[in-house]
Order: sequence, then C-alpha cells, then structure tokens
Amino acid sequence: MESITAIVAAGVAFALSYYVGRSMTSTTLAAALMGGVCGLAFAVLFFITTVAIGAVVPGMFDGWMLGIHFIVLLMVVPLGSAAIAVLEHRHLEKVEARRLPF
Repeated sequence: MESITAIVAAGVAFALSYYVGRSMTSTTLAAALMGGVCGLAFAVLFFITTVAIGAVVPGMFDGWMLGIHFIVLLMVVPLGSAAIAVLEHRHLEKVEARRLPF
C-alpha cells in the first residue's frame, strides 16, 4: 500500500512539474526551482497524508516502509521533477524558436 501511494505521489509531482515547465516559468533556472519545489511538496504531502490515514485506520500502513518510501521520495522526486520541468522548458523554447520567421 505504501508503494502505491508513493508511486501516485511521484506521478502527480512529475505531472505538475511538466505543467510548470511548460506554462509557468520564464527561465530555465525558474523551471528547475519550481519543479524541485513541486517534488518536495508532494513528498511531504505523501508523508502527511499517509500518517493521517494510518492514525485514523490503524494497521493500514507499515511505519518502517512508510519511512523508507518517504526518504526515497525526498531524494528522488525533487530531482526528477526539476529535471522534467527544465527539459520541458527547453523543449518549449526550441519549439517556439522554430516558429519565428527569421
């Protein structure tokens, strides 16, 4: 169960960083920073949500595995989100440059 919620949190963070890199940033540095913040926010949201659900429904989550997944999410998701946002921003810059008539 912890793995499923961690994968969902990572997927949503990656999708949001793609959106941020595509439409909300003006520079590559801003895309990297905002993507990293999105990844960090979803890692923390994953932890808070699973701990809250675990407190309401005892025995649903294993505390050890929850901690392991949270540590992995804290390391991997911000870096991946930042990379996705930067790559999408660079791709969008190249696409827009091709549209120019000169």
